[in-house]
Amino acid sequence: MASAAQATQIDADDAAPASERTVVFKNCHAAFEQIQKHGTPPDPVTYAIWYAYVSRQPPEVRLAVDKVLGSGGTLDNYELNEIYCAHLEKSGPNETNEQIGKQFEDNMQTVSKLLQTGISQNAHFRTTLDDLSAAPKSDEPELEFKDMLDQLISESQKMAAVSSRLTEGLRKSQEQVKKLNEELERARRQSLLDPLTSVANRRAFDNRLEWQITDAEANGTPFCLVLADLDEFKRVNDNLGHQAGDNVLKLFARNLFEHTKGSDLVARYGGDEFAIILPNIDLMAAYNLMVTVKHQFEQCRAAAAQSNVAAANATASFGIAAFKFRRSADDMIEAADAALGKAKSLGRNRVCAEGLS
Repeated sequence: MASAAQATQIDADDAAPASERTVVFKNCHAAFEQIQKHGTPPDPVTYAIWYAYVSRQPPEVRLAVDKVLGSGGTLDNYELNEIYCAHLEKSGPNETNEQIGKQFEDNMQTVSKLLQTGISQNAHFRTTLDDLSAAPKSDEPELEFKDMLDQLISESQKMAAVSSRLTEGLRKSQEQVKKLNEELERARRQSLLDPLTSVANRRAFDNRLEWQITDAEANGTPFCLVLADLDEFKRVNDNLGHQAGDNVLKLFARNLFEHTKGSDLVARYGGDEFAIILPNIDLMAAYNLMVTVKHQFEQCRAAAAQSNVAAANATASFGIAAFKFRRSADDMIEAADAALGKAKSLGRNRVCAEGLS
């Protein structure tokens, strides 16, 4: 059975860290409430702003948010990004989401640890209380000892009740954290997709190309980069309208996606230009694959024309570059773009590869 002195020592040892964890829990919970209250999107930027707001660190965030709300404004995505960039962003745009995600994960881990601490603390107090209640009583107990024992039992009961409430609160918070993490993961995935064509966007392409080059340098893994461009796409938009142009983009993106495998990446590079990263392939194999894609796109256009879908009038040209040792991302893009320019100059609707006549 734990003595009064031991119980006091345990309480003293746990006081400081438990207090810090409780503050983190309260701030997390308060941040969730602010997200719900103001209807702001549950993404990493929003969470970072509201956590800084409720914790007052840095204080400039709270002042900026209150200024917007006080003037009758709303916290839309533009305002949130302005506040974040002005007061919280400390890295370049390519690192921002990674850094925020790590901060968010660290906070969530702290809350999870707080849950486990609450459960353990509650079990400890209940065990101590049970032991004290079951202890044999002296026939002639000293009043001072009895008063101390009664007081310890009373305080233990209070602590058990507080710990129980904390455990239940943490359980609910953990459910909120899980749900928010799922929403954040969906948001993260969506942030890497082009909303029109549903293939990867430019940001995802840039990240993947850098990784692919690093992997090729380290492991000698070959890969090719393809830049593909729809021919005279402006004429499609001008003659048939932007809806027709969007249909062409979707059709071409789907055609590219259907001819690539799991480790390949198809991305919308910008406008009517697409980029494809093809790992574990040599230049000739990549060339033959793009020739197949070009012919398949022509068949899709013919089928669309027969069904009176006027959006399938553009052809596509392709430029290919293979990775070479110590070749940078800019070098590869420049080489693929030069091959694409050659395909355009030779009459469009064709495939050209660096080093192939």
